[in-house]
Amino acid sequence: MIEFRSVSFNYPNTDVGVHDISLSIKSGELLAILGKSGCGKSTLLKLLAGFEQPHSGQIIIHGKDQAHTPCSRRKLGIVFQDYSLFPHYNVFKNVMYPLKINNTPNARQKALTMIELVGLSGLESHLPHELSGGQKQRVALARALVFEPQALLLDEPLSALDASLRHEMREEITKIQKALNITTFLITHDQEEAMTMADQVAVMEQGRIQQCGSPIDVYNSPASVEVARFVGRANVIPGIAVSKGIIKTALGDIQSHQDKLTPNQPVTLVIRPESILCSPAEATINRLSVRAIEHQQFLGHTMAYQLNVCGQSLVVYSQPLAAPITQIAIPAESIHII
Repeated sequence: MIEFRSVSFNYPNTDVGVHDISLSIKSGELLAILGKSGCGKSTLLKLLAGFEQPHSGQIIIHGKDQAHTPCSRRKLGIVFQDYSLFPHYNVFKNVMYPLKINNTPNARQKALTMIELVGLSGLESHLPHELSGGQKQRVALARALVFEPQALLLDEPLSALDASLRHEMREEITKIQKALNITTFLITHDQEEAMTMADQVAVMEQGRIQQCGSPIDVYNSPASVEVARFVGRANVIPGIAVSKGIIKTALGDIQSHQDKLTPNQPVTLVIRPESILCSPAEATINRLSVRAIEHQQFLGHTMAYQLNVCGQSLVVYSQPLAAPITQIAIPAESIHII
């Protein structure tokens, strides 16, 4: 439904922009562009919306090249980071605005139906300054969806909300997006937001897509050390392949399930903190002695332990333990090799 085909763009007199971007978003799918500030994700949204034009490549919507289509004719609903509501319009007038300027039939009923869908019935006469952050977000979402756009663009839509409200609105936006089956392009720097909302996650760095895939694939099988470190916590351990499945590291020889490594091949092990066992059985492979607990942090649902293992620092997630951690084990199947 939406395609970026080898799209590149640079801002004037700089090398800042996006480089050779190829992405495909299926109809009804939510794609999250995840990356740090300055990585190029907002530039991608501007290119898709038509605020900027690519210097090379194509942007395709419903099979049509958008090169000569102005943003006003792309029929895309956009929710900006600051919501951009009209301060002198009440909820109803804000939602009605796209229908009014397009002379849409049955505009009043469509606006009221959308207001109900986003859970704002009864607040039609309220002005933006009388609304909470979450309610403003819902008004912006209703206004972006009410004219039945080809796709929905979300520009860091939850960044201004507090943590508990972000969780609520993530669920609400996903529910509405699935109910309307609308193709959605979300940009965010929030890993949890991307991983919980998206069908696909594309991780960007320095204007390039580092990896694109399902949230599970990106988390469990990162394509690079940069992706592994950006998407969740990761223990990153360099090593050298010794023989079938055996890797020599500063922790000692580690057995993995990867049996296609070339001897003497440099590799990097990525081990997620929650996959490390703190109370391994005697027969468990990759058992390692813990020299000391360097730091521990209560995370609410779990504890994060920073352990000194063979002189290396490892982060381990576990339920709070009554006894000191003296040994850990790293299951072979939980080791991802880059």
